[in-house]
Amino acid sequence: MNNKIQKLYCYVDETGQDSGSNFFVVVSIVSGEEQNQVRNKLLEIEESNKVHARKWFNSRSPIKEEFLQNLLKEKLVQGDIYYSSFKKPLPFFLPMLETIEKAIKDKAGKEAYKAIVYVDGIDKKKAKELTGALRLKGVRLEYVRSARDESEPMIRLADRWAGCIRDALEGKEANIRILSKAEKVSYIKRL
Repeated sequence: MNNKIQKLYCYVDETGQDSGSNFFVVVSIVSGEEQNQVRNKLLEIEESNKVHARKWFNSRSPIKEEFLQNLLKEKLVQGDIYYSSFKKPLPFFLPMLETIEKAIKDKAGKEAYKAIVYVDGIDKKKAKELTGALRLKGVRLEYVRSARDESEPMIRLADRWAGCIRDALEGKEANIRILSKAEKVSYIKRL
């Protein structure tokens, strides 16, 4: 009998709060792997693709699309990326809560787990509210904390996928192809 509790790390970013979007997209990367190894490999791929620490909307096409294509080839965090999209208008808190809950529970399966959630730029008050709401939903959670994409490669990755998904939903062909391929090979999962 295995009593080991798996440790899950969840990195979350969103796009679509601005008035220029008809969709709100939340991306949640849930990984139980050795985080330093994943981060180092991700930094290596960022460097070799020359995207560095730039956000999705600050990067140029086709560099940003090539970066995601290379991630698909490398299979880094394959199966760890989840997303939801919602038609606007709606408050951001509920879609964020729903996506995080479903992603963590899907990744954990039937195994015992404890999760730590990092959300891009969340303030302490909202982090506390999200922690309480996730616990009420039955998520076994240590805490929710803020992380910035400037310093956390996994948050940057969530940002890039959120941007790609938003662009795909807005009809951009290159992003539709990338997202379709990522879903087909089970790299990313729509909740």
